[in-house]
Amino acid sequence: MNPTIKRLLGYCAQYPAWLTQAGICLLLATGAEVAGPLIIKLFIDDYLAPRNLDWPMIATLGASYLGLQLLSAAGFYLQSLRFNRIAQGVVQRLREQVFATAIRLPASYFDTHRSGSLISRITNDTEAIMNLYVQVIGLLVQKLVLLCGILISMALLDVRLMLVCAALLPAVGAVMWLYQRLSVPVVRETRSLLSDINSRLNESLQGMPVIQAMVQEVRFANQFAEVNQRHWAARLKSLKINGILLRPLIDLFYMMVLIGLLALFAHEGASVGGAIQVGVLYAFISYLGRMIEPLIEMTNQLNQLQQAMVAGERVFALLDEGRESTEGAVVPLAGRVSFQEVDFSYDGQQPVLQGVGFTVSPGQMLALVGHTGSGKSTIISLLMGFYPIGRGEIRFDDSPLAKLSLAAVRRSIGLVQQDPFIFVGTLAENLRLGRDGIDEARLWQALGEVQLAEFVAQLPDGIETQLEEGGKNLSAGQRQLLSFARALVGDPRILILDEATASVDSQTELALSKALAAARRGRTTIAIAHRLSTIVDADEILLLTRGQVSERGSHQRLMAQQGHYAQLFEMQSQGAWLEEKRA
Repeated sequence: MNPTIKRLLGYCAQYPAWLTQAGICLLLATGAEVAGPLIIKLFIDDYLAPRNLDWPMIATLGASYLGLQLLSAAGFYLQSLRFNRIAQGVVQRLREQVFATAIRLPASYFDTHRSGSLISRITNDTEAIMNLYVQVIGLLVQKLVLLCGILISMALLDVRLMLVCAALLPAVGAVMWLYQRLSVPVVRETRSLLSDINSRLNESLQGMPVIQAMVQEVRFANQFAEVNQRHWAARLKSLKINGILLRPLIDLFYMMVLIGLLALFAHEGASVGGAIQVGVLYAFISYLGRMIEPLIEMTNQLNQLQQAMVAGERVFALLDEGRESTEGAVVPLAGRVSFQEVDFSYDGQQPVLQGVGFTVSPGQMLALVGHTGSGKSTIISLLMGFYPIGRGEIRFDDSPLAKLSLAAVRRSIGLVQQDPFIFVGTLAENLRLGRDGIDEARLWQALGEVQLAEFVAQLPDGIETQLEEGGKNLSAGQRQLLSFARALVGDPRILILDEATASVDSQTELALSKALAAARRGRTTIAIAHRLSTIVDADEILLLTRGQVSERGSHQRLMAQQGHYAQLFEMQSQGAWLEEKRA
């Protein structure tokens, strides 16, 4: 058995009661279904042909036939209902597992995979898996049991005629094998292109302001149309395979078996003087018709089966990805951070950090400066445990990061990003972010510390104001201040600022500087700064050049060295003076 299918079927075992009920309903429905032609055969051969009009018995046979049909319909309905419940339960569980895996994947995974591809796996691929349970497994089990019942009923009437009808099975099996060989590559291509469509759609919607500002609507529409055309071509190829190998071939086999069945009946009838049992003839033709429909339905579901197999491969590939470790010691951190000769590379070839080392203690502030691409943000990512380091060691207090719980470390860190993310929800929910034990007074205190309390108080709903996706109803500066307040709400031992004042005006920046000075007391502070005037009071400043520390020291010491830092500071000071003069 295909390992993906075997793994998918394993999820059914979690619902033993529903499986048992579905099995009982299926057996009852199948028994009622195959018993119908036997009753008709009995009526034709024992009552209609010899004109034995025993009306009470005929009425009993009619009522029995009607009762069996009702029992069959009810059984198949109840069986289908339970299989659907199992399918919904499996898909719900799979989606939860895929999402739980996605949010525990390391940052390196998202560097090489599109978010639209993940969305496709959580939605489209799990939907294809649900079709496997509803339309494929449920139908296959139902039809296989029905086929067994039909063959048994045929054998009870005439074994030789049953063997003629059973010749359909190996022929249909050969068609299924050939279909699988031809369709799997096409289905894989189709699922991959569908994922690409979702990725491009997601990327275009998120970047719509840039697309419209750069007048790139036509180019993006053409790129999307190209991928969509490839997806259409792959689907058309799949439809051609379906059209050739499924219904037409099965119908051809059916007609050949029917001709053989009638020829054998004619031969048998001639050999005994023409005494053909009309009831047996009717029963076999009826059974053959009932036999061919399950075979056609089963072959038609092969396309769904292939899609579900490919979707299952994609989903399980994600579930089997290495996740961030949840192990490690949970210890209270005082806030002392040290990098000890740390080397790092994203791709294992191009070095990003080389021999970076520093130590910063509670109450101290470390500033990271340097040109774009010098490694400042990488240091922050390593500090948060987003990537494993290549060489060296990162320590919190006296414990290596590798031996600590990442969750506990991150709870001790307050991160203020240059481009903060705001979630859909109330302002209070964005400040708390699910953290317990934070009352409303603490929220207002944090808002006051970042100079945002007055603005929030003027909102119609105050702190319960609903924020739109990405915080679109806030300005860039207000989103950054909100991110700053969110970091302070949890009272972190370590405060990381990635250009925390880049999007605010000069007056707010001055107030924030005072708030930052207060927030730094007793905390370890690490700041990335492009405006050097904001970090002149840092205890130590590291100037990074191509992943290496080229200069280090306090502002006064670096200015006295008259090195690259001093040149940068003087250039920025002159630029600020010219801007102020022009204003």
